[in-house]
Amino acid sequence: STAVFIGTFRGTHTGHLDRLPAPTHKSMETEYVYSMHVNANGKVDKITKVWHSAWAAAQVGWALPVGVPAAAEHLFHACESGQGWQGVMHYCTHDAVFSAQAEPLQDITAVREYAEWMKGIAIIAMPGCSYELNAQAFDPDTSTATFFGTFRGTPHTGHLDGLPAPTHKSMETQYVYNMHVNSHGKVDKITKVWHSAWAAAQVGWTPPSSVPVNAEHLFHACESGKGWQEIMQYCTPDAVFSAQAEPLKEITTVHGYAEWMKGIAIIAMPGCSYDLNAHSFDPETSTATFFGTFRG
Repeated sequence: STAVFIGTFRGTHTGHLDRLPAPTHKSMETEYVYSMHVNANGKVDKITKVWHSAWAAAQVGWALPVGVPAAAEHLFHACESGQGWQGVMHYCTHDAVFSAQAEPLQDITAVREYAEWMKGIAIIAMPGCSYELNAQAFDPDTSTATFFGTFRGTPHTGHLDGLPAPTHKSMETQYVYNMHVNSHGKVDKITKVWHSAWAAAQVGWTPPSSVPVNAEHLFHACESGKGWQEIMQYCTPDAVFSAQAEPLKEITTVHGYAEWMKGIAIIAMPGCSYDLNAHSFDPETSTATFFGTFRG
């Protein structure tokens, strides 16, 4: 028995009010959620508010946002611009560690090594490459600086150990760094979150995994209302189906779902259409994924 309200508050602070700082004449726009419990008599007996007050306070000047430590920010720019260990070493401990769940970086465990790898990318493999710092933040509770960036690699023209031969292709790839800052203000650990396979496919280091033909044919046959007679050639006779969706909760086979979609396309909504917005294939789990839009 709970009502939920999602709202946006817009205000400019011009008046004096107890428990607030002096008027700042600045504005805020802040989103929030109310969860209200309603009792048996239909009256509210409890309200919970979910609100990022620190964000709102920073906008209106009631509190200053916590700044990113200078050493972390300097390290980010030195690393991304290819200055190597000589440019990075001033901002981190000599034994600062590095980690990333990314194929090209799997053997790199030290910031020293990573800085030199980035130098090789920037100077040898992709001279003229650039980067953009999209956003940055600092969590004082964990002493962690976070940087969200975009790397734009000019055509891969130079030979670099550990990389394939030059492909003369470019990449644009997004990534995140989490940098832990120690009590002396220096970075002692960096974790990089990066979809390296996506970047590698762009630049031609590895071919993207193709979606199996049967899966793609099945998708189009199903969405166009061809029914089981067409779809059966692309799947096993006992292929299972599941969906957490009310109209489909009792359908447990692809056979059943194909006939349901046929009914939608031919009887319920003749003339309906669909778009395949994107598709991909994960060879490790042998799973094809399709993102579509249905217009009925």
